[in-house]
Amino acid sequence: MKQTIACLWGFALVAMLFFSSCKKDDVTADILRSTTWKPGMQDKNPASGPYGSIRYSAVFTCQQDDTYRFDSKGTLTINQGTNKCSNNEPATKSLSYSYNRETKELMIDGIRYTVVEETEEQVKYYVPVAYATGSEYLVFLLHKN
Repeated sequence: MKQTIACLWGFALVAMLFFSSCKKDDVTADILRSTTWKPGMQDKNPASGPYGSIRYSAVFTCQQDDTYRFDSKGTLTINQGTNKCSNNEPATKSLSYSYNRETKELMIDGIRYTVVEETEEQVKYYVPVAYATGSEYLVFLLHKN
């Protein structure tokens, strides 16, 4: 009888550890997909990098009301808001994306970015830009909507 109870407790403990660790991984994996994002205009954590010469991507007035939604099927849907950058701009735009959390590689519509920060409040990613005189990083910010 004591062996049966000990086995049940052992099984329950293993099950709790397994499911709690899976839930933690799922929460981390879902930050990008967890909310609707908007273009960020101020870096909430400049210390997170990238390091070197950086330039933040400009957010035009017509983009400030845009929202970004990453779904679980690899589609990024951009709702282009009421402020349009051109008269023929569609209400929404869909782009393909993929994200490899191990390498921090984010691909959006065939363009490769590196993610340097992914929190519940901000996603920061960049692309290197080469010039004849050197290079710098073009940084993009998304803030929780």
